[in-house]
Amino acid sequence: MREAIGTQTVFKTILIFTFLFSGFIAVAITYNKAYKIKNEVINILEKYEGVNSQSLTIINNYLDNSGYVAKNRCEEGEYGVIDLTNSKYELSNSNKLYFYCLSSEVKRNQIFYKIKLFSRFNLPFVGDLFYFKITGETKGIKLYTENQKLK
Repeated sequence: MREAIGTQTVFKTILIFTFLFSGFIAVAITYNKAYKIKNEVINILEKYEGVNSQSLTIINNYLDNSGYVAKNRCEEGEYGVIDLTNSKYELSNSNKLYFYCLSSEVKRNQIFYKIKLFSRFNLPFVGDLFYFKITGETKGIKLYTENQKLK
């Protein structure tokens, strides 16, 4: 009875915990990278005082150079960016996939931009396991003109 648990069972248990721990670390790293990208995009929007052709060009270049490839659908009323090579956005359509989504809200002569980025976790032979959304909001930006609103 001294060896009620065999070495094969112990070995399997160690392998299972190793795979679970490795998976947890991989998901944490993916999530951390997505949050870093989201924070940088928010900083760009705040630095250039909102969504304009200059800020969108910088955001798209940053996303393209950082290897951002995740796409998903935007909610109704949001604006989405289909292509990272130009600085255009459009009102979301439920049939299209977007790299990221934008929306704005005006409160007390300040405009707040909300951004939604997507991230995915995939394994080489399994494929995409799941997608998750990362959202963020800028600090209030003084509303100088109606052109700062998304159209």
